[in-house]
Amino acid sequence: MRLLKANITIIIAVSMVSAIGGLVFNTMPILLGTAGEAFGFNNAELGNLSLMAGVGYLAGTLTGPLWVDSFQWQKTAFFIILAVAFSFLVSMGLPRDYIYFGFLVFGFFCALAIALAMRVLADMPDPERAYGTRLSVELLSIGLFLVFLPSFFVSNAGFTGAMFGMAVFTIFLGIGVCAFPKHSTSKTVEKLKGFPSWRKSGSSWSVLLIFTIYLLANVGLFFFLYIIAQKFSPTDAQNGMMFGVLKWLGGGAGVLGAIIGAKAGLRMPHLYAFLILIVGVIGLFTAKNFTIFMISSWIWEFGFTLGCLYQTAAIVRFDVSNKLVVLVPMSFGISMIFGGKIAGRLLEGGSTSSLYMLVFICSLLPSILIFLTKPNPVDNNEFLGG
Repeated sequence: MRLLKANITIIIAVSMVSAIGGLVFNTMPILLGTAGEAFGFNNAELGNLSLMAGVGYLAGTLTGPLWVDSFQWQKTAFFIILAVAFSFLVSMGLPRDYIYFGFLVFGFFCALAIALAMRVLADMPDPERAYGTRLSVELLSIGLFLVFLPSFFVSNAGFTGAMFGMAVFTIFLGIGVCAFPKHSTSKTVEKLKGFPSWRKSGSSWSVLLIFTIYLLANVGLFFFLYIIAQKFSPTDAQNGMMFGVLKWLGGGAGVLGAIIGAKAGLRMPHLYAFLILIVGVIGLFTAKNFTIFMISSWIWEFGFTLGCLYQTAAIVRFDVSNKLVVLVPMSFGISMIFGGKIAGRLLEGGSTSSLYMLVFICSLLPSILIFLTKPNPVDNNEFLGG
């Protein structure tokens, strides 16, 4: 019992540091919106901002295997926390032409936080509990922060206030470093070396590719959700409520999927997630007021998060080596680079319909792939369920 309590404490502490890594993605709609207001950026230029954050995030993610087991974990986490907070504070005073560099830098350091956290959680004896807790802590805590970010920090100081709020919340989440482990206690690192060939895990590689395309469209929509919503002239408090509840529902979707995922089979959950997502997208497209738009965004987020969860599970279940899942953060990095850029270009035409159509098509692809893919002979019968 004492060991179980110790593990839970470590998982929560590591999850808090992981949430720092999630800040750059989950707050991007508000960051882009306030940056546009502060610097006069158009949608295409805002797409470039998200692209730079994505480049930094992807670079940080790809460096993980090079250093994550080479340094003392707790000290490394402390350094990363300070670097993230400092990068946000520096971005407060950057002029228009250099703000791109600010997004690149804090994207990079946020990625280091999540790379370290993912590695540490791999040592936990119950991976489902560890990563499920991580998802809940990240989305629920950021959801709470998103209630205050627009209504307090942004309303008082715009983009500068947003950057200051990000730094403050980073320090708060950094409290988790106090219970952070100092080093690995398992041989997990040896199991993560190398990736399977296409011949051995072609289905898993295919799911990973389709998952990246899925993220490109939906991340693009998420990044511009704040900007699209402004046509209804919502208050800062309404914006805060929309994004706060959005993340809470995302956390709830993650917990729900983790609980029922193993019992629902492999195929049908993908279709259910798609149907929920599309109901939300239709609501966004047809919304006549902010309330309908806000509720539709919550439905979309719920379906989107379920889709992410089940596609990640599919990558693991089709993979004979169980190693490809470590590339999932890379998919998010790629989507940050190109998703916002694509969405910004599509919105430059003045209509959201092309973006919603892209989301529809790309969100349907995972279900099509799953229903057409034949499991490997080693797959269990539960993977064929549904």
